[in-house]
Amino acid sequence: MSLEEYKLALKAGQKDYRAHVARGQSPYLPVLDDILVNVKIVATEPLGLVNMPSESIVGTKTSGRHTAFAPNFMPLLDVDTEFASKWSVLCEAHLEEGIRNPVTAYEFLNQFYIEEGNKRVSVLKHFDAASIPGTVTRLIPARNNSLESRIYYEFMDFYKLSKVNIVQFSRPGSYAKLQKLVCKASGEEWTDEDRKNFNALHTKFRQQFRALGGARLPLTVGDALLVYLSVYRYSDACDSTPAQIKENLARIWDEITVLTKDQAVEVVLEPASEPAEGRLSLSKLNIFIPRPSELHVTFLHEANETNSAWVRAHEKGRSALANTFTDRVILSSHENVDPHVDAEQILEEVAHNGADVVFTTSVRMHTACLKVAAQHPKIKFLNCSLNTPHPLVRTYYPRTYEATYILGMLAGILSPTNTVGYVANNPIYGIPAAINAYAQGLRSVRPEGRVLLRWACLPDPAHPLDFSDREDVTLFYARDSREAPDTHRDYGLCQRLPDGVLRPVGLPQWRWDVFYIEIIRSILNGSWDEADTSKAINYWWGMKSGAVGIQYSDGLPGGPLQLLGLMETQLHSGLLTIFPSKVYAQDHRMHSPQKIVYTPKELMLMDWLDACVEGALPSYDQLDVKTRTLADICGLDVIKEDADGTAAPSKI
Repeated sequence: MSLEEYKLALKAGQKDYRAHVARGQSPYLPVLDDILVNVKIVATEPLGLVNMPSESIVGTKTSGRHTAFAPNFMPLLDVDTEFASKWSVLCEAHLEEGIRNPVTAYEFLNQFYIEEGNKRVSVLKHFDAASIPGTVTRLIPARNNSLESRIYYEFMDFYKLSKVNIVQFSRPGSYAKLQKLVCKASGEEWTDEDRKNFNALHTKFRQQFRALGGARLPLTVGDALLVYLSVYRYSDACDSTPAQIKENLARIWDEITVLTKDQAVEVVLEPASEPAEGRLSLSKLNIFIPRPSELHVTFLHEANETNSAWVRAHEKGRSALANTFTDRVILSSHENVDPHVDAEQILEEVAHNGADVVFTTSVRMHTACLKVAAQHPKIKFLNCSLNTPHPLVRTYYPRTYEATYILGMLAGILSPTNTVGYVANNPIYGIPAAINAYAQGLRSVRPEGRVLLRWACLPDPAHPLDFSDREDVTLFYARDSREAPDTHRDYGLCQRLPDGVLRPVGLPQWRWDVFYIEIIRSILNGSWDEADTSKAINYWWGMKSGAVGIQYSDGLPGGPLQLLGLMETQLHSGLLTIFPSKVYAQDHRMHSPQKIVYTPKELMLMDWLDACVEGALPSYDQLDVKTRTLADICGLDVIKEDADGTAAPSKI
């Protein structure tokens, strides 16, 4: 019996051998000693007895017997060898009473290399053992800036808390995100029960992910699990049966596969009122995609019209929508929806009540929106946010940097000094581009100009947001005084008068009516369906579309207004390039676009500040709970890296 098992294992080894040869790869086990030749090991750490995930055991410590095994640890030596006899004896022992003695291994970059016990590993892998016990020593390489090094150091921090080694990721920040998704605070240790529950979930999820073809994707099981837990609650996932996990996973498969694409997000810069000409559009074939004659459209707001200028602006857009499509839309609105308490429940009720389109006007509702959208794929869900890579929920937001560029010019024209201020709201995507555009506008009229940056989300009595502590700063981009103190919404360019009164001089206008009218028009005329549904769609409209405008105060000099009007016209026509091809950041590093001009994606992902900006991006640890929620959804990745010991920036 054991000899027959060896023959089966030998066949599997020979198959793996041939496959690696065909790909031009080594057909034998990797040797750790060879891998470490040019690697600086800065520390070793005994981990004791560890259950090593079988699929993470990838090689042998020394070269002594590495040619006896294929890369899948299956044997390569003939059945009449002593090696085959010993393997068969181990196999028989495993079948009768189980292999109990732990192997000896080294862990390097979260992969395991066997020093003693290669044949035991081979036998156990042959019988699909999920894990193999071993006495393990960790070899820690010197930290560097490579992706592999960043992920590994994040894993070590995670392992100290969880003692979980079965989950691997291909993207930085994933271990910290997993800690949050399993309802653990940053720095909170896992209990034995926590590990048991997670290991059980991971096993179920891994099986169903592979059953749906996940093994063919260039993703780890952990990458896919993070997406799954972003949609479905961890507690629900742990209680789900394998069949339920498979069903849920199939519903969000596009959310998984989008991670494999270089261009996962399609940025739509202008509204398209009609389906594209020159090619056959499915929307024109009514037998396949009938155009709706009537739409039930629902809005969800975190605040209310009475207390929030933000909600009033969106409700104004809803009124314009009603006036534009008087007999084709049925509108409803929900106010004071708490993103964490009742948003998901209200969204479910809206879905069951027959909504066709749902607009959620708070970034913090994105997570609830994503969860409900997975259960109702026929409903069109949209969230007012930027750069969220989820095909299930489209996003919409104005290109704010165009307005801040113009207002930066105005600040430079009106300021009696070379220093102007900027109050940023939250460290999320799009904000650095807006700050830097403001700086570019300032420098276009004042080459020696400086921007003093403060954050509305970091209140500091010593450095007030009206810059009253700085006599040299009388012009600044301010937060919205019409909003509650914890909303941190931007407002526009203001001038502080000698008596301390703030006079608005240029206020950006976010024309939500343009978004709502054109998005609904695209659904009614069928052009909505022309988008690539396997990608995340971000509507990021600017001045050309009319979604962004500026209202100037009365009494401004005619000359500057004429200049600003010319600049706006240039922006409308696409003739003005806001960011030059060479921009120096605060660290004196030069930034340039990949091609001639910055792409929309490069502007969205901008995470550095212009050299003329005095101030810094806040760190994650400085943020309050509400702002961290925003950062978790669409915050800059760079601010989440302060856990590695990077010094937090000072407030200015």
